[in-house]
Amino acid sequence: MTTNDYFDQEMRVMTPDKVMQPRAFALCWDTADEAERRRRGQKLQHLATDALGTGGFGVAPEAFKAAWMACRQAYREDPAAFLEQYLETGSWFSSAALMAQKLPELHYVVEGFLAQGLALLASPPKYGKSWLAMQLCLAVSEGQPFLGMPTRQATCLYLALEDGRQRLQKRLGRLGSHGSRSLYFETNAPTLAGGLLVYLESFLARHPDCRLVVVDTLQKVRGDGDRASSVYAADYADVGALKAFADRFGLCLLLVHHLRKMSDDTDPFNRIAGSNGIFGAADAALVLTRAKREDAQTTLDLTGRDVEDKRLVLRFDKGACQWRSLGSPDEVERAQLAEHYAADPLVQTVLQQLDAGGGKWQTNAKGFFAACEDACGECPVDSGPALARALEKLAPLLHERDGVAYRAASKGTGGRVYRFARTSRA
Repeated sequence: MTTNDYFDQEMRVMTPDKVMQPRAFALCWDTADEAERRRRGQKLQHLATDALGTGGFGVAPEAFKAAWMACRQAYREDPAAFLEQYLETGSWFSSAALMAQKLPELHYVVEGFLAQGLALLASPPKYGKSWLAMQLCLAVSEGQPFLGMPTRQATCLYLALEDGRQRLQKRLGRLGSHGSRSLYFETNAPTLAGGLLVYLESFLARHPDCRLVVVDTLQKVRGDGDRASSVYAADYADVGALKAFADRFGLCLLLVHHLRKMSDDTDPFNRIAGSNGIFGAADAALVLTRAKREDAQTTLDLTGRDVEDKRLVLRFDKGACQWRSLGSPDEVERAQLAEHYAADPLVQTVLQQLDAGGGKWQTNAKGFFAACEDACGECPVDSGPALARALEKLAPLLHERDGVAYRAASKGTGGRVYRFARTSRA
């Protein structure tokens, strides 16, 4: 890679917090070719000051010129020292140096669930994601559990850009809150191009203990201006600028966003609105989905760089206006099986056959279907694989409640034999 190629690569990954630092200007002057220096300077200036360009940073030209002249003066006094200071100690480091560093621990807003960095919270419209975001802020601001998970108490800022004071007050009241001195709201924040990051930095200067900022919604701070770059580049630049800000201050910046209408896609994260640049630039994403809009239960999927992938089943308590976690899908299924255990036709069939057979019963799928129809009138499953899956799920409850041991074995013909034996009375 030539030095020119290296400069261009550095510009492609440049972030707003670095574009005005001495290293950015040092990269422009790290060549003896005057024409190349002019090209690099023009590219950096365009990146920094053109809000509609590749970077979209929107730095004031006067501010850029002042930073340029300040660094230029230092460079002229001792070019070699300037370049050594800002290039040789630049972005590369050895693995040995990395392992010798004592770095601060990663800060979790919600333990094991939501860490510092940039996160997305996305769902179709009217799914209750704003209720979830406010519930999160209240929990963190008071150090209370969120969806059953512990939080670290911290100041929070909620940019409720689609709501007014009346609606926010009403929502807080319905959540049973009298307000928190550690939770702040803003209903009229500027856009990214209009100085959002400067605004947030001013808030953090007054509230250095802030660890959670919610932006509801992402589109509100992006604005509607035309963009010369590709959709992917624009998405990545905007979200990348927000991520750089979150990383710089060690906080969690949660962007409330929307999903596309792609119900046939099995991966919920592929439905995040916009290009892949939005999801790609984020550290974590939370997605709310339902099989049908009218369903009582909602699935929350989580993926991220610093958290384990997780899937929770949620239910919205309309009385308290709060989301409740029912656990993982497996936990919910086991709870449902336990609730309906006694009335389950498969259970009734097994117990009836054990009583008739002196505590033992062996059969195949065809025999089980026939026995189930005799005992209950109909069988809830209609195939061998479905029966095998249902019995495997019921096996722990059969053993726990009725002292029934169950095992299945394959026959040489490809079918299965199901064996039940009563070992004790529960």
